[in-house]
Formats: sequence, C-alpha cells, structure tokens
Amino acid sequence: MTMKKFLAKTTRQALMQVKAELGEDATIISNRSINGWTEILARSESSVLPGSNLLGSVSTAKEQAEKALQAKKVQATVDLLNGRSSSKVAAPVVELTTTHVEVIAPKEQPVEIINHPQIQGMLKEMREMRNQFQAQLETLSNSTLEFSPNKRDLMSQFLSAGFNLDLAKRVISKLPSDFSSKEAKPWAMNLLAKNMQALENEAEIMNQHGIYALLGPTGVGKTTTIAKIASRFVLKHGNQDIALVSTDTYRIGGHEQLRIYGKILGVEVFAAKDAQELQQTLEKLQDKKLVLIDMAGLSQKDKMVSSQLDMLCEASRDIKKIICLNASGTLDTLNNVSKAFAGRGLDGCIITKVDEAIGLGGVINVVLQNKLKVLYLTNGQRVPEDITLVDKIALIEEAFKQEDSSDHLSIVRPEDLPAFFSKSTEITQGHVQYA
Repeated sequence: MTMKKFLAKTTRQALMQVKAELGEDATIISNRSINGWTEILARSESSVLPGSNLLGSVSTAKEQAEKALQAKKVQATVDLLNGRSSSKVAAPVVELTTTHVEVIAPKEQPVEIINHPQIQGMLKEMREMRNQFQAQLETLSNSTLEFSPNKRDLMSQFLSAGFNLDLAKRVISKLPSDFSSKEAKPWAMNLLAKNMQALENEAEIMNQHGIYALLGPTGVGKTTTIAKIASRFVLKHGNQDIALVSTDTYRIGGHEQLRIYGKILGVEVFAAKDAQELQQTLEKLQDKKLVLIDMAGLSQKDKMVSSQLDMLCEASRDIKKIICLNASGTLDTLNNVSKAFAGRGLDGCIITKVDEAIGLGGVINVVLQNKLKVLYLTNGQRVPEDITLVDKIALIEEAFKQEDSSDHLSIVRPEDLPAFFSKSTEITQGHVQYA
C-alpha cells in the first residue's frame, strides 16, 4: 500500500497529481484547505514490485480468456434462439509469448446443461416471445404506414369493396409512384384482372368430352347451376349427348329437383349413392359428350367432405371438380370452403348468387388467393338465362362500384385508415396471418 500527500493551488490540480502518481484507482483519504492551498491525502492499493508487469500481463490474459469464454457462451445462446445448435462451447486458448507463465483455460461447458429440459423449455418460450415481438413490430409498422394521397385513397377503395388487407397492400405496393388518382384505380383493376383465371371460350366445356362434378355447401346453387349448364348444352347440341347424375342421397327427395329439370330438358338423370354405383354409372355414359354430377351439399366442416372427394377420385374416368362459391358469403367463410374442398385439388369454380351479394370483393379475393379458374357466374334463378361467362374487367369494376352503393355498410374512408390498422392489429394477434 502506498499513501501520499499532495499540495496544489486548486483541488483540480491536486487530483491531477494523485492520478499521475497513484493511478486512477487511488483512494482519497482526506481533502482540506490550508492557507489557500488544497491538501489531499490519497493512497493506492497496488505497490510497485519487481515482476509486477509480469503479474499484470497474467491478470490481463486471464481477463481476456474469461471474456472470450463469455462471448462463446453468448454466441451459443444466440444460436440456440435462432434454432441452430452447437455441439459444444469451445474453450479459448491463451498463449503468452513474452513470458513463461501458463494460463489454464476454463474447462469446456458440457452439452448436457444446454440440453436440460428446463433450459430447452426456457429457450422455446424465448423463441415464441421473439416471434410475437416480430409479428407485433410488423403490424405496428403497418399501422404507421404513410401512404401518398393516391395510395391512401386506393387503399380505402379496396377495403370498402371487401378485399382483405393483404391483397390490397400487395397491389398498392406495386403502384407506380407517378400515377395520379385517376390512373391508379384502372391500373389496379387491370392488375387484378391479369391475375384472375377465367373460362374464355365455352367450347372448352360444350364441344369436348368431359365430366364435371359440382361441389359446395348446401344451398349454394349447385342443382340450379347444373340445370343452367345443361340447358345451354341442349340448345347447342341437343339432348342426346348429355347426362345428369345425382349423388344426393342424404336428403329426402334430394335428387328429385334434378329429375324434374332432366324431364323438362329431355335429359337422362341417374342416381349414385356410393363410389361403386358412380363408377358403374359412368361406364354406361362413356358415349356421352358432357356428364354433370350434382354432389350432395356438405358443410365445409363436415367430415364427409373427404369421403365425397375420395368417391370422385376413385372413379376410373377423369372427373373435374368444380367448387360453387356463394358471392354473398363472407371472405373468411368462402376461403374456408374452398380450402376444405380443395383437399384433392380443384379444377375451377363457379360464382353463384351474384344478384344477392352486396359486395363482390370477398369472392374475387378468394378466387385470386386460391388461384381458382372461374367458369361461370350465376345471377338469378331463371334457367337458362341467369348464367354467363366471366368478363373479368366488368366483374372487378362491379366490385368497386358496389363500394359506393347505399347498401354497402362497411365503408373505409382514407381518414379512417389509422383506426382500421389498429383494429386489424388487435384481430391478428390471435390468429396467424397467411403470407
């Protein structure tokens, strides 16, 4: 231990002397004023001894080794949080070239500690917390997006028309920055039309041999739609090359409506209650150019959906599966329906009950999201008048026109967007958003 007095005109000068002689770790014992001078009594714990530099280098080397080990441990923890695993935490090796003092490196940390169930459980919770933070940061960034006036106006039109936030953001992100508000909306509608698949020539159905099965929930309009398609075929080719098949054996008289339509059109109608009967019926109808199968209506939550799809896939002939989407349904319901019936693949869709829908944005959104080819639109009960091929631009324009309708209650104005984003954040915290 070294103790010494320091005298200077000012306290600052005295402290500088202490620092210069005893170092920064010196301890101040007393500080007093004597006849205008400042006296400081200070001491230092270290003493200058031979070999002190050597001990200092050893101490420094040990500190460096410990810091390196801590860095390794931190990196191993980061790797675990990122889903990567390291076999072991390598111990640092310290070499002193200027001395002969040996520094023993810390022992390697056993992998068993990291693989302990409690440690793994903590790491899992930390990963989940990190993912939640990332999701919240992403939604927060969405809530603070500042669009240009044109983009903000276009966003409000998309949301008011019934499109979901994800699709609206994808489209608007591609909008050229120099477009005016008058140019933005037509550009966006053209982009949607380019991404929508639709039947352009009805000859693809009417002039070629094919078997089409219409799927969907009860009441979506499958039987009436089959009657409309059959009527169009009969008007063009007569009633000899077409047949109708009903598999609706669940409801009492479920196939009677189809029989009535068949009788009016002069078209044969068959019933098949299972895969075997369906196979036998299709073998009898090999010479028919068009066969339309009316599948039983099932809820998308019904376990029988998979059995119904298996029934179609087990047939020896290729059956095209067409889902009927009710245009008046909500976006989430329609998306759930299409995913439930797409378990074995879908070959297209028919948008039904367009005349009953307040908004068309939801059904268009589902068609685009699930990449479904639209064969027909139906807009009434009349047979065969109320069915038509799809004019993509006209359909999308109608979706945006309905946004201005007095019947449309879910109007999102540009000034409401911050509030809309905040509501969206609350909703999506409980559900995983799709990409």
